Amino acid sequence: MTFKTLIFSFTLVSAFSAQAAVKNLCDDMIASGKSTDEQVKKCLAKMGESDTYKENQQKKKWQADADSAKSAEAAAKKANIESKKFTSAELDEAGFGKSFFAMRVDYSNVRKPKEKRITEGDALCKYLGYDKALKSIVSAEIMPSKANKNGLIVDTSFLGVVSKEPELYVDKDEKYTVRKYVELTCAKVKSAEVAGTADELSKVAEDLIVLNETFNASKSDDKRSGVNDGPRKPAEDGKTNMGYKRPDWATQVPAQNVAK
Repeated sequence: MTFKTLIFSFTLVSAFSAQAAVKNLCDDMIASGKSTDEQVKKCLAKMGESDTYKENQQKKKWQADADSAKSAEAAAKKANIESKKFTSAELDEAGFGKSFFAMRVDYSNVRKPKEKRITEGDALCKYLGYDKALKSIVSAEIMPSKANKNGLIVDTSFLGVVSKEPELYVDKDEKYTVRKYVELTCAKVKSAEVAGTADELSKVAEDLIVLNETFNASKSDDKRSGVNDGPRKPAEDGKTNMGYKRPDWATQVPAQNVAK
């Protein structure tokens, strides 16, 4: 064998060895998806861990670490959000014995009545010491004569500034029906030190449920009662693949999380 042949053979062996170090049979077995963990383990014991295997294992570790960090971050944000469900009785108590009115309905055009939010859920939650409304349930319509000066509203200016104190609802001509809050779930950020919590909370759209039953009807009309939570629930919340998905903590709120 000549010197040139020897050098050429050595080069081939080196190249083969380098290729073998980058990838081996075990990698093919793993990629096939048809090998058990035990089979792969035996292969690795015999053939050794290739560079490809080591690289893939490192990537898996990095991904696991990233997922763990993400889960820890999500858990920290969840723990940093305090929520409370206010019952009808608690809302009346906060209103000095009067209900908080949520909506006003104008029947000037009977065929097309106009419904206006006169107390936003977020506004009422801020008055109650919280930041955001997660869920609101409002009553069926209350007749004008029973609404005038019998409830409170919390005003929000066109700049988004919430009034620091409620005001008495007045309808001197008694021409509008109203809906009152019968249940309200609020949430707030406990500590500003947990970054991203406030932003996460601000993304959650209010879940609004409107009762259909005529509030002043006799019990004999109860069979006509119902719930209308279709068109008034936020359509953008989790409806599109690219849209923001409502987190579990905003849906599965404890009945009573903290003391008032």
